[in-house]
Amino acid sequence: MINLYSFMDEDRLQNYLYKKFVTYYPSMNVENISVKTNSIIPNGYKLDRVFFQKNSLKRDNGSFSAIFSDGNHEKRVYLKYHIKATVPVLVAVEDIPSHTPLNSSMFSLSSIKFTNFYDKPVLHVEGKESKVYIPRGKILISRIVRKIPAIHRGDSVQALARDGGVEVSFVVKALQDGGVGEDIRVKRDGYKVLKAKVISNNRVLIK
Repeated sequence: MINLYSFMDEDRLQNYLYKKFVTYYPSMNVENISVKTNSIIPNGYKLDRVFFQKNSLKRDNGSFSAIFSDGNHEKRVYLKYHIKATVPVLVAVEDIPSHTPLNSSMFSLSSIKFTNFYDKPVLHVEGKESKVYIPRGKILISRIVRKIPAIHRGDSVQALARDGGVEVSFVVKALQDGGVGEDIRVKRDGYKVLKAKVISNNRVLIK
């Protein structure tokens, strides 16, 4: 497979991919990006636009396409890319149960060769908790962490109900996790399930 387009267009394609990857992985250290095609680009055709799938950002090599144009006609060209890079990651140094508030002492910072990621690495843990059990040695990625909710499922929380100028307060059980401003389902002993809006930690407003 050989390059059959101008050095200027090759440089533009490499810069395009570089920006895509470092925007998605801000801490990525890119060593090299190669772009190749076995298509023939007619003389006078220049790179016009690029089509690159977001899912391709999860792996170090793959395919994408670009449109070349001479101002009157267009030609779609399929290309192959390979990126050589390293990415900093946090690695768990202990087993972390689900729904545990995270702190930096639970992880070590490491730099690994970028090959493919099923999900985006997480580098900042402040205000986050484990969504699932995280075993020691596991790389921290976004699908296994979340922002700590104001209310967890199963919590007993204070509920407010308003009827005209009358306000009533009582205790309910949260049936869902929820952040401030989100709607969740709650239940009061002996009563039906109610819908409520989270207004602060451990407080909801019945809707």
